[in-house]
Amino acid sequence: MPDGGRVTPVAVSSTTTLVTKTGSWKYIRPIYQDRVAPCIEGCPVGIDIEGYLNLMREDRLDDACDLLVRENPMPAVTGRVCHHPCEVACNRGSFDDAVAVHAIERMLGDRVLEMPVKRPARTSCASVGIVGSGPAGLACAYHAARLGYAVTVFEAAPEPGGMLRAGIPEYRLPRAVLDRQIAWLRAHGITIECGVRVGRDLPWWSILGSFDAVFLAFGAQESKALGVPGEGLAGVESGLAFLKKVNAGARPSLGQRAVVVGGGNTAMDCARTALRLGAEATVLYRRTRAEMPAIAGEVDEAEREGVTFVFLAAPLRLVSSNGRVNGIECQRMELGPPDASGRRAPVAVEGARFAVPADTVLSAIGETVDLESVPGDLERVSAGLLTGEYGETTRAAVFAGGDMVRQPRTVADALGAGKRAAIGIDQYLRMITGRPLEGPGTADLRFGSHGNLSMTRWRGDDPVSRTSALNQVVPLDDLNTRHYVRAPRKGDGRLGLAESRQSFREVNLGLSPDAALDEARRCFNCGVCNRCDVCLVFCPDAAISHANGAYAVATEYCKGCGVCAEECPRGAISMTREGL
Repeated sequence: MPDGGRVTPVAVSSTTTLVTKTGSWKYIRPIYQDRVAPCIEGCPVGIDIEGYLNLMREDRLDDACDLLVRENPMPAVTGRVCHHPCEVACNRGSFDDAVAVHAIERMLGDRVLEMPVKRPARTSCASVGIVGSGPAGLACAYHAARLGYAVTVFEAAPEPGGMLRAGIPEYRLPRAVLDRQIAWLRAHGITIECGVRVGRDLPWWSILGSFDAVFLAFGAQESKALGVPGEGLAGVESGLAFLKKVNAGARPSLGQRAVVVGGGNTAMDCARTALRLGAEATVLYRRTRAEMPAIAGEVDEAEREGVTFVFLAAPLRLVSSNGRVNGIECQRMELGPPDASGRRAPVAVEGARFAVPADTVLSAIGETVDLESVPGDLERVSAGLLTGEYGETTRAAVFAGGDMVRQPRTVADALGAGKRAAIGIDQYLRMITGRPLEGPGTADLRFGSHGNLSMTRWRGDDPVSRTSALNQVVPLDDLNTRHYVRAPRKGDGRLGLAESRQSFREVNLGLSPDAALDEARRCFNCGVCNRCDVCLVFCPDAAISHANGAYAVATEYCKGCGVCAEECPRGAISMTREGL
């Protein structure tokens, strides 16, 4: 050592580093600002998916169930038949695999059916009449009942459920599950009167005069005609009529070869049902697989089970033998420029024709709504009735939704329409009765720029604490994925192929409760602080503290370096200019 081994003198402070208030150096500062996870914005029902997944992460299953059913009255159904656009939007899908939201929701939905129902109190003297007991009608009924109104649903069929019962095969939605879900809804004080066709058994003036508000949701029940020669032959039937018969318990003989014309969900259901009735099933579709409107997973299941697909083929005429169909003459197509739907339009290939043998032909090219009996003062558009954002029609006190309006024809979209209408009805009835709204009103109801509406925000009773009401959706680029490890997605259990083709047992067996919990823990909790302490650990100035379930920033020491925002795994910290 220099200087005879003595240590060189150094200056040592007897105080802490807190003497230097580095916060005076900054011009920007961090703020905790929850944003919207893309799965929530993508959900047509408007479910706080990230919220209930985080509650599951904290082992608060009953609270997760409660948050789920505040927005979705039929989780045991949607967990089975929803097309789950939330998973398409999931940020984790770009990291490894999207979270299996549908399977988690199904597990929670089945749990909900085991829980006791607390019947909501009747807080208003007003009443709501609903025409149609499909998903839109039942959703409106549920939310209206929870808002304190007396609700009566009228259904033309012998049993409630609408297209859930008539159009979705039991191998996708077991009748026992649907019956329990509807019983759960009835327990909320909803009256359902079946076997009543409004406009025939019960005149419109009676409905419109008996209730303070009416919601129309009787669905698309009329199949479109093929419009080709031979459509009236024996062995030719609409796909929807075929499904209604089978779902009611009939087991018709289809012969050896069943051909389904169409590319939507009804076509997939018809083809898979035909397999279960012992026929070889072929689907004819005039575009390619990429343009099919059917849920991709349903197309995959159909292929898995053995359905044959013939793409770029359109029927020209049906041929017969002894008055019964025995084949289809088809036109080969190719794709041209996009049409009004945004998909490339099919164009005939000149001289390219071929024949497909068939013992049964099922037409599944779409359904329409019968509006003949609807009061004439309700304005029509090409897609049904003209409605506003909350389902309001051109007649006061009358609302509409589901298949009757211009929106995608899915179960999730129908549930969202029912909820929007319930909010619209509540606005209308409060306005005419002079009752104030204690919640936030119509402000800040949306999840994201185009997401569905939040009933908890409308009611003002959201149980999930938020640091901000901003509806900014957090993209993947704003997450710090270095804090995550890759984990495989849990796959649904499935019925064996041989058994699935020979019975109507449920094919998708879902996840066990433990597997669903593990899958919920894969959620990034995008945009929302879940108290992971990463910001606290990485702050170089020790300016962040954690107390009472929240973080605080000591502004006199934070110098605005932005490390906390950069390191936040969820994009829940933003840097803003000082003084704003």
